[in-house]
This record gives sequence, structure tokens and C-alpha cells, in this order.
Amino acid sequence: MRGFILGIILTLLAVFGGAYYYATTGHFDTRAVGNTPSTLERSSAMKSLDAWVEGHAPKQPNPFQPTTDNIMDGSMTYDKNCALCHGSLKDPTSQMRTKFYPPVPQLMSHTPDDPDGNLFYVVKYGIRYTAMPGWDGVLSDDDIWKTVLFVKNSNQMKDNSKQPPK
Repeated sequence: MRGFILGIILTLLAVFGGAYYYATTGHFDTRAVGNTPSTLERSSAMKSLDAWVEGHAPKQPNPFQPTTDNIMDGSMTYDKNCALCHGSLKDPTSQMRTKFYPPVPQLMSHTPDDPDGNLFYVVKYGIRYTAMPGWDGVLSDDDIWKTVLFVKNSNQMKDNSKQPPK
């Protein structure tokens, strides 16, 4: 029995030691461009992210109503700080979308259905191991809430922007 347990321990040390050696000696491809997350990596990362955000995001509704002024304020903040990576109303698919690992969600092509509080939390605190920065201390909470309001209402604005000017 003692030999069996020792065998398991040595096997685990060899596996983890080999993985550590592989990852820390330049054998692991660290390029962002040209790599896409595997299905397992994407699935486990999204489950982890969703669970964390769900447990920590504010449960309150967006304190701002979807008025023209509030949506326009959010639009200006979004265009200045977010559109380069996440797309804009004018160009819904950003050229930067594939330049990050993992690829950046294109919010003007696919409006997220997450609760407003979850989006607020992600914008405010960012997402580790991605290029999504935390905007806490850069943008006010009001600016973040209005930006979330713009993102959630961007579908109506896209529909209106496709109509020819009068």
C-alpha cells in the first residue's frame, strides 16, 4: 500500500513538474494574435467569470432611466473609451477584435443580455488575464451606469442609424 501511494505522489510530481517546465521554458505559445481559446478553456473561463460576477455584482437596477440625454452621455463615454476594442455604432466590428486573447466581445454586433449590474461590475473592475481594464477611479460610477445604459439600448440606435438622413 505504501508503494502505491508513493507511486501516485511521484506520478503527480512528474506530471505537474513537466507542465511547469513546459510552461516556464518558452515552449508555451503566448501570442495573442493567431491563437484562439480552446472550447474547454472558453467554457471554464466563462463559467468562472459568470459565477464570480454574479456573486459580486450589485443587484440593483440601473439608477438611470433610458432618456435621450442619459443614453447620449453613455454613448460619448463608450465612444471615447470602449469603441476601439468593442466596436461602435458606425463600425460594429472592431479591427481589434482578434488582436487580444481571448478575442474581445463586439458589443455593437451582439448586445449582451447580462443584468445591468453585472456589466457595471465588469466595467468598473475589469477582467483579469484579458485586456479588459478596470475603470474604477477613471470613470465615475454614474459614467459607468450610463455607458451600460447605452450598450443595452444600442440596438434601437443601430436601427435608427441605418435610416437615410432626412
